Amino acid sequence: MDIVFGQDDAVALWAGSRLGVTFQRPFVAIGIARDGEAIGAAVFNEYYRGGNIELTFVGDGALTRTVQRALARYAFGQLQASRITIRTAYRNTKVRKLLGRKGRFEFEGVQKRFYGPDRGDDALVYVLPREKAGKWLETIE
Repeated sequence: MDIVFGQDDAVALWAGSRLGVTFQRPFVAIGIARDGEAIGAAVFNEYYRGGNIELTFVGDGALTRTVQRALARYAFGQLQASRITIRTAYRNTKVRKLLGRKGRFEFEGVQKRFYGPDRGDDALVYVLPREKAGKWLETIE
């Protein structure tokens, strides 16, 4: 598996096409590829607002421990975030389990009808504060 930097626009376009969204600058996008084919993408956005950075991830099976570690190191080290925020649809039980695993991400709350009036699905908000990132950050401390 390869992590792809420096192709923000192409990676964000790939991610957005799978999610049905368009990312607005500023953002940083990191791709995950296997055998030269895109299998995942992480888009860091809204980091211009201060210490929080929003992370949008797409890619079934691409969010391995190695990728998670690389994304945390990038957000906290390179982008100097104090926390990472992730939203997921209530019905996305797979991601909810992943975020709740090992107690790193904290459940912060529910945003009612976040995805629009026609979807009716709530967004669950999870946060990873820098101080809970632990061993993932040992090399950048």
